[in-house]
Amino acid sequence: MDKVAYVSQFREFVGGGEHSLLALMQNLPESYQPLLITPGTGVFSQRAASSGINTDSLPMPPLGLRSFKAMRCWIKWLGRERPSVIHANNSRAAFYAGLAGKRLGIPLIFHCRIAAKDRLMDAILMRLVTAVVCNSMAVAERFKNSNLPVSVIYNGIEIGDSTGVVQLPSKPERLMLFVGRLTEEKQVEVTLDAFALLAEEDTGLHLAVIGADAPGSEAYAEGLRQRCLTHDWGLRVHWVGEQEDVARWYKEADLLILTSKHEGFGRVLVEAMAHAVPVVAFNVGGISEVVEDGVQGLLVDAGDIKGIVESCKSILKNSDQHRKMGRAGVIRAKQFSIKQHVDQICKLYQRLISDEVA
Repeated sequence: MDKVAYVSQFREFVGGGEHSLLALMQNLPESYQPLLITPGTGVFSQRAASSGINTDSLPMPPLGLRSFKAMRCWIKWLGRERPSVIHANNSRAAFYAGLAGKRLGIPLIFHCRIAAKDRLMDAILMRLVTAVVCNSMAVAERFKNSNLPVSVIYNGIEIGDSTGVVQLPSKPERLMLFVGRLTEEKQVEVTLDAFALLAEEDTGLHLAVIGADAPGSEAYAEGLRQRCLTHDWGLRVHWVGEQEDVARWYKEADLLILTSKHEGFGRVLVEAMAHAVPVVAFNVGGISEVVEDGVQGLLVDAGDIKGIVESCKSILKNSDQHRKMGRAGVIRAKQFSIKQHVDQICKLYQRLISDEVA
């Protein structure tokens, strides 16, 4: 049995990356033993532990003087556990695991989910990393000038069903969803702008905003909620917070809207498509690798609010188009299965382990 040390600099769920990593660990073949390392205890690490995954904590302070003390802990832990592979889920995790792993001769995978370059950190990581996994071709562009082996392995999504019921003050005639953290990067204000214009014509349309206030973005999120209090259409915006059972919302939804500045992959798109919900999104990052424009939904140039509004109208008013996109989405979502994701990741593990043995 090969040990794989999974390393995340986050103890909480801060985005799709933690959900994807947890699904990977939970679906590994029995020939692998996952070990999860986070910088403390949080909901993410607790959920991993409750599903039978061995978890531990190691320090991952911002790079500085404290890094030297933290490194001694890493070398001691890796020397004791001796994993066959280290799988780091973000840059800072890759830095600490990579330095210690390099000293002990343990191969390191950097699983990158963000397209934006970090010139200083990237330059350091290129000396520590054995292989890079990117969740889209758009993200892989970040490493086009590196000599490292880069694999594009799309996220695997576990599609859950639900018997739960959506609880709203009144049942909407049509329901749009926004699913994601309430951050400026997700541009929730643009979703509200679009909904305000749609709601003027469609009095039966409601918007459910599903997602928690991200740490550091509380003022931004509160500003969004306060804005809704000053408009009549705001009565049809429902701030339901983070939902463990998102599937019940997809079952009731007519449309998913995603107006992010950047998206490495966009796992909520796959979740929506799996439940036959058409999507409208800005065409940024890896979104066009997930959604085929005009097939499972409509993609709009970044920043084109008018285009977002017209695309939403087109789908909501055309029941034929809505049904076709819904059916196409169910088929498309199957291409992002957790099994396919795990199989591709494990093939990479085996190549790295074989190289080490050789």
